[in-house]
Amino acid sequence: MGLGITVCIFIMLANLLVMVAIYVTRRFHFPIYYLMANLAAADFFAGLAYFYLMFNTGPNTRRLTVSTWLLRQGLIDTSLTASVANLLAIAIERHITVFRMQLHTRMSNRRVVVVIVVIWTMAIVMGAIPSVGWNCICDIENCSNMAPLYSDSYLVFWAIFNLVTFVVMVVLYAHIFGYVRQRTMRMSRHSSGPRRNRDTMMSLLKTVVIVLGAFIICWTPGLVLLLLDVCCPQCDVLAYEKFFLLLAEFNSAMNPIIYSYRDKEMSATFRQILCCQRSENTNGPTEGSDRSASSLNHTILAGVHSNDHSVV
Repeated sequence: MGLGITVCIFIMLANLLVMVAIYVTRRFHFPIYYLMANLAAADFFAGLAYFYLMFNTGPNTRRLTVSTWLLRQGLIDTSLTASVANLLAIAIERHITVFRMQLHTRMSNRRVVVVIVVIWTMAIVMGAIPSVGWNCICDIENCSNMAPLYSDSYLVFWAIFNLVTFVVMVVLYAHIFGYVRQRTMRMSRHSSGPRRNRDTMMSLLKTVVIVLGAFIICWTPGLVLLLLDVCCPQCDVLAYEKFFLLLAEFNSAMNPIIYSYRDKEMSATFRQILCCQRSENTNGPTEGSDRSASSLNHTILAGVHSNDHSVV
Protein backbone atom coordinates (compact mmCIF):
# COMPACT_ATOMS: atom_id res chain seq x y z
CA MET A 1 0.00 0.00 0.00
CA GLY A 2 2.87 2.33 0.79
CA LEU A 3 4.34 1.92 -2.70
CA GLY A 4 0.93 2.50 -4.28
CA ILE A 5 0.35 5.72 -2.36
CA THR A 6 3.85 6.94 -3.23
CA VAL A 7 3.22 6.28 -6.92
CA CYS A 8 -0.16 8.06 -6.71
CA ILE A 9 1.44 11.15 -5.19
CA PHE A 10 4.16 11.16 -7.85
CA ILE A 11 1.56 10.79 -10.61
CA MET A 12 -0.44 13.76 -9.34
CA LEU A 13 2.57 16.01 -8.77
CA ALA A 14 4.26 15.13 -12.08
CA ASN A 15 1.14 15.69 -14.13
CA LEU A 16 0.27 18.86 -12.23
CA LEU A 17 3.73 20.16 -13.13
CA VAL A 18 3.07 19.44 -16.81
CA MET A 19 -0.28 21.26 -16.74
CA VAL A 20 1.19 24.29 -14.97
CA ALA A 21 4.13 24.44 -17.38
CA ILE A 22 1.86 24.43 -20.42
CA TYR A 23 -0.56 26.94 -18.88
CA VAL A 24 2.02 29.56 -17.87
CA THR A 25 4.22 29.35 -20.97
CA ARG A 26 2.81 30.83 -24.17
CA ARG A 27 5.26 29.05 -26.43
CA PHE A 28 3.42 25.85 -25.50
CA HIS A 29 0.02 27.23 -26.54
CA PHE A 30 -0.41 24.98 -29.57
CA PRO A 31 -2.78 22.03 -30.20
CA ILE A 32 -0.20 19.32 -29.51
CA TYR A 33 0.59 20.81 -26.12
CA TYR A 34 -3.10 21.26 -25.29
CA LEU A 35 -3.54 17.54 -25.92
CA MET A 36 -0.51 16.82 -23.77
CA ALA A 37 -2.02 18.96 -21.01
CA ASN A 38 -5.26 17.02 -21.31
CA LEU A 39 -3.28 13.79 -21.11
CA ALA A 40 -1.68 15.11 -17.95
CA ALA A 41 -5.14 15.97 -16.60
CA ALA A 42 -6.33 12.43 -17.34
CA ASP A 43 -3.31 10.96 -15.61
CA PHE A 44 -3.76 13.34 -12.68
CA PHE A 45 -7.32 12.04 -12.40
CA ALA A 46 -5.92 8.50 -12.58
CA GLY A 47 -3.71 9.31 -9.62
CA LEU A 48 -6.75 10.46 -7.65
CA ALA A 49 -8.69 7.34 -8.68
CA TYR A 50 -5.87 5.05 -7.58
CA PHE A 51 -5.50 7.01 -4.34
CA TYR A 52 -9.20 6.46 -3.63
CA LEU A 53 -8.78 2.78 -4.49
CA MET A 54 -5.92 2.37 -2.01
CA PHE A 55 -8.19 3.29 0.89
CA ASN A 56 -11.17 1.26 -0.36
CA THR A 57 -9.63 -2.09 -1.14
CA GLY A 58 -8.58 -5.18 0.76
CA PRO A 59 -10.36 -5.45 4.15
CA ASN A 60 -12.16 -2.15 3.49
CA THR A 61 -13.92 -3.64 0.47
CA ARG A 62 -16.40 -5.39 2.76
CA ARG A 63 -17.71 -2.05 3.97
CA LEU A 64 -18.48 -0.80 0.47
CA THR A 65 -22.02 -0.70 -0.83
CA VAL A 66 -22.77 -1.78 -4.39
CA SER A 67 -22.95 1.86 -5.50
CA THR A 68 -19.66 2.73 -3.78
CA TRP A 69 -17.92 -0.29 -5.30
CA LEU A 70 -19.14 0.62 -8.79
CA LEU A 71 -18.01 4.22 -8.20
CA ARG A 72 -14.55 3.01 -7.19
CA GLN A 73 -14.17 0.92 -10.32
CA GLY A 74 -15.86 3.55 -12.50
CA LEU A 75 -13.28 6.17 -11.50
CA ILE A 76 -10.48 3.87 -12.61
CA ASP A 77 -12.21 2.98 -15.88
CA THR A 78 -12.87 6.65 -16.62
CA SER A 79 -9.31 7.74 -15.93
CA LEU A 80 -7.74 4.93 -17.92
CA THR A 81 -10.08 5.45 -20.88
CA ALA A 82 -9.25 9.16 -20.89
CA SER A 83 -5.51 8.42 -20.81
CA VAL A 84 -5.70 5.90 -23.65
CA ALA A 85 -7.95 8.16 -25.73
CA ASN A 86 -5.51 11.03 -25.23
CA LEU A 87 -2.60 8.87 -26.35
CA LEU A 88 -4.56 7.98 -29.47
CA ALA A 89 -5.48 11.63 -30.11
CA ILE A 90 -1.83 12.64 -29.83
CA ALA A 91 -0.81 9.87 -32.23
CA ILE A 92 -3.43 11.00 -34.76
CA GLU A 93 -2.42 14.66 -34.40
CA ARG A 94 1.23 13.81 -34.95
CA HIS A 95 0.40 11.66 -37.94
CA ILE A 96 -1.54 14.51 -39.57
CA THR A 97 1.17 17.05 -38.77
CA VAL A 98 4.02 14.93 -40.10
CA PHE A 99 2.37 14.12 -43.41
CA ARG A 100 1.33 17.73 -44.00
CA MET A 101 4.86 18.92 -43.18
CA GLN A 102 3.65 21.70 -40.91
CA LEU A 103 5.42 23.22 -37.93
CA HIS A 104 2.05 23.53 -36.21
CA THR A 105 -1.28 21.93 -36.93
CA ARG A 106 -3.90 24.29 -38.27
CA MET A 107 -6.46 22.92 -35.86
CA SER A 108 -8.30 25.78 -34.19
CA ASN A 109 -8.61 26.05 -30.43
CA ARG A 110 -12.32 25.34 -30.80
CA ARG A 111 -11.60 22.02 -32.48
CA VAL A 112 -9.10 21.13 -29.80
CA VAL A 113 -11.76 21.81 -27.18
CA VAL A 114 -14.19 19.61 -29.12
CA VAL A 115 -11.64 16.78 -29.19
CA ILE A 116 -11.05 17.13 -25.45
CA VAL A 117 -14.80 17.14 -24.73
CA VAL A 118 -15.24 14.02 -26.88
CA ILE A 119 -12.41 12.29 -25.02
CA TRP A 120 -13.88 12.98 -21.59
CA THR A 121 -17.43 12.19 -22.72
CA MET A 122 -16.29 8.81 -23.99
CA ALA A 123 -14.28 8.22 -20.81
CA ILE A 124 -17.23 9.04 -18.54
CA VAL A 125 -19.57 6.85 -20.59
CA MET A 126 -17.13 3.94 -20.45
CA GLY A 127 -16.76 4.36 -16.70
CA ALA A 128 -20.52 4.60 -16.14
CA ILE A 129 -21.62 1.67 -18.32
CA PRO A 130 -21.41 -0.96 -15.54
CA SER A 131 -23.27 1.31 -13.12
CA VAL A 132 -26.22 1.80 -15.47
CA GLY A 133 -26.79 -1.87 -16.18
CA TRP A 134 -23.90 -3.73 -17.79
CA ASN A 135 -23.04 -5.67 -14.64
CA CYS A 136 -23.74 -9.08 -13.16
CA ILE A 137 -25.74 -8.09 -10.08
CA CYS A 138 -28.72 -10.03 -11.44
CA ASP A 139 -26.59 -12.69 -13.13
CA ILE A 140 -24.10 -13.95 -10.56
CA GLU A 141 -22.95 -16.88 -12.70
CA ASN A 142 -21.39 -14.51 -15.24
CA CYS A 143 -19.52 -12.39 -12.71
CA SER A 144 -15.80 -11.78 -13.07
CA ASN A 145 -13.27 -12.98 -10.51
CA MET A 146 -11.13 -9.85 -10.74
CA ALA A 147 -14.07 -7.45 -10.65
CA PRO A 148 -16.87 -9.33 -8.85
CA LEU A 149 -19.72 -7.02 -9.89
CA TYR A 150 -18.57 -6.73 -13.51
CA SER A 151 -19.94 -9.15 -16.07
CA ASP A 152 -17.56 -11.22 -18.15
CA SER A 153 -18.92 -9.70 -21.35
CA TYR A 154 -18.04 -6.18 -20.20
CA LEU A 155 -14.48 -7.19 -19.33
CA VAL A 156 -14.05 -8.78 -22.75
CA PHE A 157 -15.37 -5.61 -24.37
CA TRP A 158 -13.09 -3.44 -22.22
CA ALA A 159 -10.00 -5.52 -23.00
CA ILE A 160 -10.67 -5.69 -26.75
CA PHE A 161 -11.41 -1.95 -26.89
CA ASN A 162 -8.01 -1.14 -25.40
CA LEU A 163 -6.17 -3.73 -27.48
CA VAL A 164 -7.69 -2.34 -30.67
CA THR A 165 -6.63 1.15 -29.58
CA PHE A 166 -3.13 -0.19 -29.04
CA VAL A 167 -3.04 -1.73 -32.53
CA VAL A 168 -4.20 1.56 -34.08
CA MET A 169 -1.41 3.41 -32.27
CA VAL A 170 1.17 0.88 -33.46
CA VAL A 171 0.00 1.31 -37.06
CA LEU A 172 0.07 5.11 -36.81
CA TYR A 173 3.54 5.28 -35.30
CA ALA A 174 4.87 2.63 -37.70
CA HIS A 175 3.51 4.65 -40.62
CA ILE A 176 5.08 7.82 -39.23
CA PHE A 177 8.43 6.13 -38.71
CA GLY A 178 8.40 4.63 -42.20
CA TYR A 179 7.70 8.03 -43.69
CA VAL A 180 10.39 9.73 -41.61
CA ARG A 181 12.98 7.11 -42.51
CA GLN A 182 12.13 7.41 -46.20
CA ARG A 183 12.32 11.19 -46.08
CA THR A 184 15.56 11.12 -44.10
CA MET A 185 17.19 8.89 -46.70
CA ARG A 186 16.00 11.25 -49.42
CA MET A 187 17.39 14.23 -47.51
CA SER A 188 20.76 12.52 -46.98
CA ARG A 189 21.28 12.33 -50.75
CA HIS A 190 20.95 16.09 -51.10
CA SER A 191 22.42 17.24 -47.80
CA SER A 192 25.97 17.79 -46.63
CA GLY A 193 25.06 16.60 -43.14
CA PRO A 194 23.94 12.97 -43.42
CA ARG A 195 25.03 12.23 -39.86
CA ARG A 196 22.49 14.68 -38.50
CA ASN A 197 19.82 12.95 -40.57
CA ARG A 198 20.83 9.56 -39.20
CA ASP A 199 20.79 10.97 -35.67
CA THR A 200 17.33 12.39 -36.29
CA MET A 201 16.08 9.03 -37.49
CA MET A 202 17.58 7.22 -34.49
CA SER A 203 16.13 9.80 -32.11
CA LEU A 204 12.67 9.19 -33.52
CA LEU A 205 13.20 5.43 -33.38
CA LYS A 206 14.15 5.62 -29.70
CA THR A 207 11.14 7.79 -28.92
CA VAL A 208 8.73 5.45 -30.71
CA VAL A 209 10.27 2.44 -28.95
CA ILE A 210 9.84 4.17 -25.58
CA VAL A 211 6.23 5.15 -26.28
CA LEU A 212 5.17 1.77 -27.61
CA GLY A 213 7.29 -0.13 -25.10
CA ALA A 214 5.77 1.71 -22.15
CA PHE A 215 2.27 1.06 -23.44
CA ILE A 216 2.95 -2.63 -24.07
CA ILE A 217 4.65 -3.20 -20.72
CA CYS A 218 2.04 -1.35 -18.69
CA TRP A 219 -1.19 -2.30 -20.44
CA THR A 220 -0.89 -5.62 -22.26
CA PRO A 221 -0.36 -7.84 -19.18
CA GLY A 222 -3.46 -6.46 -17.48
CA LEU A 223 -5.58 -6.73 -20.62
CA VAL A 224 -4.46 -10.31 -21.17
CA LEU A 225 -5.26 -11.05 -17.54
CA LEU A 226 -8.80 -9.73 -18.04
CA LEU A 227 -9.27 -12.05 -21.00
CA LEU A 228 -7.83 -14.98 -19.03
CA ASP A 229 -10.26 -14.23 -16.23
CA VAL A 230 -13.10 -14.88 -18.67
CA CYS A 231 -11.61 -17.54 -20.95
CA CYS A 232 -9.62 -19.55 -18.40
CA PRO A 233 -11.69 -20.23 -15.25
CA GLN A 234 -9.00 -22.50 -13.80
CA CYS A 235 -6.31 -19.79 -14.04
CA ASP A 236 -5.38 -18.09 -10.77
CA VAL A 237 -5.69 -14.52 -12.07
CA LEU A 238 -6.16 -13.03 -8.61
CA ALA A 239 -2.56 -13.87 -7.73
CA TYR A 240 -1.36 -11.35 -10.33
CA GLU A 241 -4.13 -8.77 -10.12
CA LYS A 242 -2.46 -6.28 -7.77
CA PHE A 243 0.87 -6.46 -9.58
CA PHE A 244 -0.66 -5.74 -12.98
CA LEU A 245 -2.84 -2.99 -11.51
CA LEU A 246 0.28 -1.30 -10.17
CA LEU A 247 1.95 -1.78 -13.55
CA ALA A 248 -0.97 -0.04 -15.28
CA GLU A 249 -0.73 2.70 -12.68
CA PHE A 250 2.90 3.30 -13.61
CA ASN A 251 1.78 4.20 -17.14
CA SER A 252 0.20 7.38 -15.82
CA ALA A 253 3.50 8.20 -14.14
CA MET A 254 5.52 7.61 -17.30
CA ASN A 255 3.39 9.61 -19.71
CA PRO A 256 4.62 13.02 -18.48
CA ILE A 257 8.20 11.78 -18.78
CA ILE A 258 7.76 10.34 -22.27
CA TYR A 259 5.68 13.13 -23.83
CA SER A 260 7.01 16.15 -22.00
CA TYR A 261 10.30 15.71 -20.23
CA ARG A 262 12.22 14.79 -23.40
CA ASP A 263 11.30 18.22 -24.77
CA LYS A 264 14.25 20.39 -23.76
CA GLU A 265 12.13 23.54 -23.56
CA MET A 266 9.60 21.74 -21.38
CA SER A 267 12.40 20.47 -19.18
CA ALA A 268 13.75 24.01 -18.78
CA THR A 269 10.26 25.21 -17.84
CA PHE A 270 10.03 22.47 -15.22
CA ARG A 271 13.26 23.67 -13.64
CA GLN A 272 12.06 27.27 -13.65
CA ILE A 273 8.79 26.32 -11.95
CA LEU A 274 10.46 24.11 -9.35
CA CYS A 275 13.07 26.78 -8.63
CA CYS A 276 10.40 29.53 -8.58
CA GLN A 277 12.12 31.37 -11.41
CA ARG A 278 10.31 33.61 -13.85
CA SER A 279 10.53 32.46 -17.45
CA GLU A 280 11.48 35.18 -19.89
CA ASN A 281 9.11 33.62 -22.42
CA THR A 282 6.09 33.34 -20.13
CA ASN A 283 4.37 36.56 -21.15
CA GLY A 284 4.58 36.17 -24.87
CA PRO A 285 5.90 34.25 -27.82
CA THR A 286 9.57 34.41 -28.58
CA GLU A 287 11.93 33.10 -31.16
CA GLY A 288 11.59 29.70 -29.50
CA SER A 289 7.86 29.65 -30.13
CA ASP A 290 8.28 28.56 -33.72
CA ARG A 291 10.43 25.73 -32.48
CA SER A 292 7.71 24.51 -30.11
CA ALA A 293 5.87 22.51 -32.72
CA SER A 294 4.48 19.08 -32.25
CA SER A 295 7.30 16.82 -31.24
CA LEU A 296 7.44 14.28 -34.05
CA ASN A 297 6.98 16.93 -36.73
CA HIS A 298 9.71 18.99 -35.10
CA THR A 299 12.02 15.98 -35.21
CA ILE A 300 11.41 15.49 -38.93
CA LEU A 301 12.08 19.11 -39.74
CA ALA A 302 15.16 19.25 -37.55
CA GLY A 303 17.44 18.59 -40.51
CA VAL A 304 15.69 21.21 -42.62
CA HIS A 305 15.63 23.98 -40.05
CA SER A 306 19.05 23.16 -38.55
CA ASN A 307 17.62 22.74 -35.13
CA ASP A 308 19.93 20.76 -32.88
CA HIS A 309 17.52 19.81 -30.14
CA SER A 310 14.91 17.09 -30.52
CA VAL A 311 11.55 16.63 -28.93
CA VAL A 312 9.54 13.56 -28.10
